[in-house]
Amino acid sequence: MGISISELASRIKMQPHTLRRYSRNESQPQSDLAMKLATVFGCDPAEVLGLTVRNNDIPLAKIPLYGSAEAGPGADITDMDRAIDHISRPPFLLSATNAYAIFVVGESMSPRFRSGEIVYVDPAVPVRTGWDAIIQMADNKGNLTAIIKEFVAQDDDKLSLFQHNPNKKLKIPTSNVISIHGIRGMYIT
Repeated sequence: MGISISELASRIKMQPHTLRRYSRNESQPQSDLAMKLATVFGCDPAEVLGLTVRNNDIPLAKIPLYGSAEAGPGADITDMDRAIDHISRPPFLLSATNAYAIFVVGESMSPRFRSGEIVYVDPAVPVRTGWDAIIQMADNKGNLTAIIKEFVAQDDDKLSLFQHNPNKKLKIPTSNVISIHGIRGMYIT
């Protein structure tokens, strides 16, 4: 809004050096300060605290949940084209700006994951061998789908995966793979 830190500090009756700590993200403002800042900026205090974004009004405290099943035994494919809901962001993903969640569909990864559980994903964390992962793929029409499997390895031509039920090694051409994201946690519904 073109307001200097000194001017803003004067408006809310605060020392400029204290306010600079908040502008540099060294401290998080308490609710009373958030209310004062929201009044000056004409916004919601939740926006000042970084809990909502003005552009799309989807709270940052929420993450998209993907889910509907599209395939049969062994594949357990999930539709990634649109979120079916937005759910609370767990504390361990507060700084993960692109985090999302997926309903586990099917039993191919049982007993590790069961149908109906929710897994949380942080796309910024690189996947390592032995980690459970969400593998996003595009079909020939460009529709995004995903499977949950254990990551084994990747080379130029193929992605090697493992599923638990039934125990089976899978190989997927890398040309079909859009992304591989490690599962960071889960919530049992």
